[in-house]
Amino acid sequence: MDPLDCDGRLALPNPAELPNLRHLRLLVAAVESNSLTSAAHQLHISQPAASQAIAKLSRIFGVRLLERVGNNIAATSEGLVVLRRAARALEHLRNVDMGHRTRRAATARPEGIDQLERYASMAQLRAIASFATTGSFALAARHLEQTETSVQRACRDLERIVARDLFEGVQRNRSLTRAGQALAACASLAMKEVLLAHAELRERVGVFDSRLVIGTLPLARTRLVPSAVLSVMARYPLARIEIIDGTYDALVQKLRYGACDLIVGALRGAACGPGLSESYLLTDKLSVVARRDHPLSARAVIASDLAHYPWILPRRAAPARAVYERLAQAHGWSDAARGHVETGSLVALRGLLLGSDALTLISPDQIYYEYMTGLLAPLDFPVEEGSREIGVTQLESALPSSLLRAFLDSLAVSAGEQQASKG
Repeated sequence: MDPLDCDGRLALPNPAELPNLRHLRLLVAAVESNSLTSAAHQLHISQPAASQAIAKLSRIFGVRLLERVGNNIAATSEGLVVLRRAARALEHLRNVDMGHRTRRAATARPEGIDQLERYASMAQLRAIASFATTGSFALAARHLEQTETSVQRACRDLERIVARDLFEGVQRNRSLTRAGQALAACASLAMKEVLLAHAELRERVGVFDSRLVIGTLPLARTRLVPSAVLSVMARYPLARIEIIDGTYDALVQKLRYGACDLIVGALRGAACGPGLSESYLLTDKLSVVARRDHPLSARAVIASDLAHYPWILPRRAAPARAVYERLAQAHGWSDAARGHVETGSLVALRGLLLGSDALTLISPDQIYYEYMTGLLAPLDFPVEEGSREIGVTQLESALPSSLLRAFLDSLAVSAGEQQASKG
């Protein structure tokens, strides 16, 4: 079972393989109290039912989870793997913030994790998570290989359980409310913990075949990430690695829904959103770049020279765009007099630069291969305040898998080599 499918959505197991939320809570309680009897009492179930629940969990994960130590019970080494991920899955659901109730529950039900644990099923969480990543009941049904009616029913049942409106709009224009988005994100992350438990159990027997999804921003796509990926693949040839790109905001959304494991690119610093953590890798510096035989190549360039040529600019949300805007304001460059093209595609950028006298503001590392083959080159013009910190963005709550830790180690090595090559 892979944490993600080929198009970046959470690849969820068959419903028959999904553990019951109460069973996960039972496992955690049993280990915490060193007693299955005590855990059964806490969850208000019988001892035989508790034993059957643990047996079912053991079948799902394919390992023995608990063992007797004297008069107490404890987790096996494999059970500790499942326990850690089960506790994290429950914690994701415990931390969901759906705001105040907007509808009356059918019965007086407790708030928080108890509400979801007692009445919600993994299949229902699976349905809302799939709606969030596909955008419609029809696509969610196709993704889950279910009927659209069954997916809608699961989501309606979930609304009744949490006593909140999770959807808004009508018919084919349904979308998630803020409460729905919050629950879908936490549900996705909770189920990903279950999938990571399976992956870690396989890794314990030497099978490193899980999937790693790397979100990349422009500065990381050319050299940094490919170098680290090649290193990891040499070490774990069965690993499946997906490299995706997009805008920063789009990748952050994937990160929050568990459809992406990390983002590599320009760090946002104080603008980094809540629940995210950043770690530094290297410092990058921007340059003005043009085709190799541009009229301004092979000589020192002053700011007034740059005012006479069209520009290919990064998207407005990109950090490099802010650097350009400061340069344009400082030197009086007028877009109205010259016009510009805006793109986040390196392929389009390369074609535009090679076919014209246009200029762009970009990291030399992004055009490394074009520079090495003599197609593009930086101009001799100093770009002040053009330095940017490049690094990794993850969820603060993330517990990396072995594959992700190996990639992070390789990424740090690749960053050191890339920084050293700049002299």
